Amino acid sequence: MKYRIAMDAMGGDHAPQEIIKGVVTAMREDDELDIILIGDEEAIKKELQSLNCKKEPHIVHTDQWITMDASPKKALQGNPRASVILAAKLVHEGQADALVSAGNTGATVLAAAQNLQIIPGIERSGLAAIYPTAKFEHGGHGFALILDVGATLHCTPKQLVHFAYMGSYYVSHVLGIENPRVALLNIGEEETKGGEVLTKTHRYLQDAEGLNFVGNVEGKDIPKGAADVIVTEGFVGNVVLKMMEGVSDVLRQTGKYALKKKLQWKLGLALLSSGVKRLKKKTDYSEYGGAPILGFEKLVIKAHGRSNAKAIGNAIRVAKKAVAQNVSGHIADSIVKFNEKHSLDFIDI
Repeated sequence: MKYRIAMDAMGGDHAPQEIIKGVVTAMREDDELDIILIGDEEAIKKELQSLNCKKEPHIVHTDQWITMDASPKKALQGNPRASVILAAKLVHEGQADALVSAGNTGATVLAAAQNLQIIPGIERSGLAAIYPTAKFEHGGHGFALILDVGATLHCTPKQLVHFAYMGSYYVSHVLGIENPRVALLNIGEEETKGGEVLTKTHRYLQDAEGLNFVGNVEGKDIPKGAADVIVTEGFVGNVVLKMMEGVSDVLRQTGKYALKKKLQWKLGLALLSSGVKRLKKKTDYSEYGGAPILGFEKLVIKAHGRSNAKAIGNAIRVAKKAVAQNVSGHIADSIVKFNEKHSLDFIDI
């Protein structure tokens, strides 16, 4: 069986060079992959020639793409043949099974929303992010998924429950965590905390079949590994994600500073070198492949904007696994069952 992945060749800080390197490596290692590169044909072929690629991916040419700092809506309107738009259209038309892009996040989400069918019964798509955690909590796995982190800024209880199903199925089928623990991000552990939206969401999650709901978690619980899937609205999730990225950058800069300044610090870092290497690998976004945009009938993987070839290869592998495991189909089945059971409850929310 072939897994057809539409790859936005022009998206990302290091496009198209690192994108194409990642694609070539992935195809060399997996004969089941059939990748379509969408972008500047001349630049793509030049890079493929330099890599001595024996099995070349398909190429769809366009001279339009979205820069990382562009305003998503205006950029898409002004570039109707942008690489990420054409990639989304290929998926919509059935010529590809999934879309992968390391480009502008807003443009990727918007291109998917404009061209892909959302799963029946779902109102909003959810942008997820995988992040490293400690194993302080019983059952921690060293990483977890949080959604939404920016696609839907403010949510209803129904939408948050849908996010819980999306995240749970993705984590169990793609990341291999059996019966993942699902938690609702709140300002306290009590089920009465957080206002009407969060209290109603808590009640529905307690009654949601097929979910291992473990209750509310607070911000301090996020890095501890208290849950495998954390559900929140996009505004809060984006703040959390950016804060974690900032802390990670500070730690890296502190380590570089220490290495340059004092002999004692250098000796200390040398003694901790094995632990530092393990920590670096654990916090390296390239290890996780990318963030899924869930809720569509076809999968979209948003790789990090700074993705190198390794990260792109992992994003492609993640996309293939999600397609093979029919993650979107499992999500669709669970959403139908939940919506039918609570059809009357959702009238007032």
